[in-house]
Amino acid sequence: MKNTFKNILCNRIKYLIKKHNMTAEMLAYQSGISKGGLSEILNCKKCPTSFTIAKICAVFDITLKEFYNYRDFDEFIENLSIHS
Repeated sequence: MKNTFKNILCNRIKYLIKKHNMTAEMLAYQSGISKGGLSEILNCKKCPTSFTIAKICAVFDITLKEFYNYRDFDEFIENLSIHS
């Protein structure tokens, strides 16, 4: 799977779910995101909005800065710089 920004977002959320021993259903319930919407995000069919990411961060008690402090985001940005 190509490492697109959407895929990185999806993988970051999956990582946080696993790290916090949650299920997608638990995250959906606690964040107020529909199960279907979260499923589309986790399957990389839909890109989450900034508001959705903020709701997910609230569940995991992390800041947006902490959410984006992830090696794959850094590599993605670095590749953007190389190709500009």
